[in-house]
Amino acid sequence: MEGFTLLTQTPVITETTEVIANLETRFLTGGPTDGVPVVFLHDGAWGGAADVTWGDLLPLAAEKFRVIAPDLLGYGGSAKSIRLDVSPFAFRLTHLFSLLDHLGITEPVHLVGNSFGGSLTLRALTNPALRERIASVTTIAGTGGAWRGADLAKIGDFDGTPERLEEIVDFLCESFDDKSAQLEARMRWATAPGHFACMKAPHTVVPEAMKVERPADPYPGNLTGVTTPALLIEGKDDTLFESGWSTNLQEFLPQAKAVVMDSKHSPNISQPTQTWDVINEFLTDLTKGGKA
Repeated sequence: MEGFTLLTQTPVITETTEVIANLETRFLTGGPTDGVPVVFLHDGAWGGAADVTWGDLLPLAAEKFRVIAPDLLGYGGSAKSIRLDVSPFAFRLTHLFSLLDHLGITEPVHLVGNSFGGSLTLRALTNPALRERIASVTTIAGTGGAWRGADLAKIGDFDGTPERLEEIVDFLCESFDDKSAQLEARMRWATAPGHFACMKAPHTVVPEAMKVERPADPYPGNLTGVTTPALLIEGKDDTLFESGWSTNLQEFLPQAKAVVMDSKHSPNISQPTQTWDVINEFLTDLTKGGKA
């Protein structure tokens, strides 16, 4: 987007837009090119994008790891293109791994996601072909779609006004110093041409005669037997999902480590340093153990 300023002003993060699988794809990269690859997936709220979700955390991760943070299809500076014949997870995961192929990253990667991005990491584990390419997953307030809280419905609509966007961000984050920068950056992406249509299209009401019954979603049952290392970060004051979802998820992923932070839904935005400390400890333990 012309004139757009990244939340992070550090020179260690590079912004690139390339055509991946015939679709314009914006992504941020940084860190040592021979470092362990860590992929960051942003939230799915209005105006979500790599810099909006990870702008203050990405430079911290890039001090040690090779970081890649794409704008998911329909979001940010990536193509406003979505598929309505498959789940919202499936086509974005396919596109993500096409990007990694394009970048020559064939070894297993560590996936880190917030909210919808966190759900993507968990859903990737249910696909055996993708699971082979995943070294670990970290989900921050992303449950894979289960255990939804009452307030989740309150962030679904957006009227294009700064006031409404601030209401949405207040569900995501407790009070924090960089809120004005977050709102400015998120508003630019939230009002980008095509974003509104991509967000609303999956919720289009279909005429009764054209409705098709969807098969039952096996999640989270289809995580049973998955042994991939996982970190589940839950916000103590997150009202968008049920309290204790991380413990519930451990019933299906008993190897997962659960951490509860003193935060709302997106501590990666409001508490980037503290959040990275938690993730860094998890990833460092894995990479030192030869599991990267």
